[in-house]
Amino acid sequence: MKMNEETCIEELLNGLNMGMIAIDHLLDKIENEKLREIVIHQRKNYGDLKNKVHQTYPHAEDKTKRKFMLESMIEMKTLLTDDAKIAKMLTEGSNQSVMTMTHLLNREQDIDQTLKSYCDDFEDISKKYIEELKEFL
Repeated sequence: MKMNEETCIEELLNGLNMGMIAIDHLLDKIENEKLREIVIHQRKNYGDLKNKVHQTYPHAEDKTKRKFMLESMIEMKTLLTDDAKIAKMLTEGSNQSVMTMTHLLNREQDIDQTLKSYCDDFEDISKKYIEELKEFL
């Protein structure tokens, strides 16, 4: 595997893991049932994509960067929160994921088409849920 592919896989898995961790920490704080369903579907789509990545690249290292910092930040920001703040946090996280993946794909020219497809899927999932979360901002 080429170095740039390793970087892409690592960033893709990191983005998926961070999204799933955030959702896991926020799910029990969501009051609106429709918002909860959207977030559950987003979590499932991220998990399904992560499984595809692992099946295609079984030797990929799967570690979440800054996991403790992310968990601490989420807990601190949600001490006194409501669904609008949760939707905003999830939207901001999804936007960051899209920007990171776009930047990485623009920088890395020679990556496997399957991997590029997974990165595109991650962007598409994130963009879809950004649109769905707007209603709750």
